[in-house]
Amino acid sequence: MTLGTKAIAVGAVSNLILSLIKFFGGIFGNSMALVADAFHSLSDLVTDVVVYFSHGVGQLPPDENHPYGHGRAETIGTTVVGLLIIITGLGVAYEAWEAMTQNIEKTPGAVAAGIAILSVIIKEGLYHYTLKIGEASHSPSLTANAWHHRTDAISSVAAFIGILGAWNGIAIMDPLAGGLVGLMVCKVGYDFCRQGFLDLMDTALSKEHTKKIFDILQAIPEVIHFHDLRSRTLGGEILIDVHILVDPEMTVTEGHRIAEMVRRNVITAFDNVQDVLVHVDGEYDAEVENLYTLTRKELIEITQPVFENLQEVKPNPEIRIHHIKGKTLIDVFLQMEMPQKMEDVQAQVNEVKSRLEATPQIDRARVFLDLNNEFGKPSNEGGRSQ
Repeated sequence: MTLGTKAIAVGAVSNLILSLIKFFGGIFGNSMALVADAFHSLSDLVTDVVVYFSHGVGQLPPDENHPYGHGRAETIGTTVVGLLIIITGLGVAYEAWEAMTQNIEKTPGAVAAGIAILSVIIKEGLYHYTLKIGEASHSPSLTANAWHHRTDAISSVAAFIGILGAWNGIAIMDPLAGGLVGLMVCKVGYDFCRQGFLDLMDTALSKEHTKKIFDILQAIPEVIHFHDLRSRTLGGEILIDVHILVDPEMTVTEGHRIAEMVRRNVITAFDNVQDVLVHVDGEYDAEVENLYTLTRKELIEITQPVFENLQEVKPNPEIRIHHIKGKTLIDVFLQMEMPQKMEDVQAQVNEVKSRLEATPQIDRARVFLDLNNEFGKPSNEGGRSQ
């Protein structure tokens, strides 16, 4: 049994016992407020059942049909608990109104007052116990259930105030306190329903949290710019997407390293981030139509005639292709068959550069002399340098 399930079970058993104690205490102690509070505690059992199932489902690991996990069950549970709290608050307010229109002849006794105080102590303890576990496990349904325990404690306070008022001849204090508590309970339920609906609508993080993410990104010098930052919550967990702009001359592995740095820094800064998806851009694609129709294979085929009939130059040189600001740039690393004079090498390099830039599909070419392989030794497959 997990800590969350244990907290739910403890709350359910406590609600059942308290509802029985309040009911019989209200009957024998002549307190209508305590009897009503007993039904309030009994209704909490319905909430416990909802939280039990929503929390249990929400804790299931990701699977093929739910790759992001089952956190939405927690959100649904939170929303349902919020609705039940609102219904409870309206019920308390209605009971208070009914009490105002009736003449109560019996005066509550000390037994009723003692049970009301006992209920406040137990329910407040359950609130702190459940809230601590809910916050530690980032479970919104457990947190909502904790606050439901507190609403029960508040209703018991209202019952106690009513009992005290009846002892002092001011019977109307009971319904007035009950009505005020009912409105307070409705406000708590509204807050949980609102948060649940916001999560279901994939509402972004608060401005404070978003600024915190901005600061993390700006602190990484290799991140030139970032955009399309998106965030949402899933059962108390946070999912974040962001595009970062890096130097287009970076290698794929270096760009990946920076993306991983962004991901880890954001996860470290928050306690409940499930994952951060970082998209690496070599250019600001919000300003450029980032569509390049030619594939690498097609560009290699186009450039092959350039290297034909070049004396003393090894075939299939290493080629790196860059797509930047709507233009196609190409880097070529030439290898010579044998030692040559510098003048001859420069002539070969200039010849290759001229031929490449004369190709309509290539906007700019850079040609380099690759001295990694020994002269006369065949280059590796595909012309890649070692």
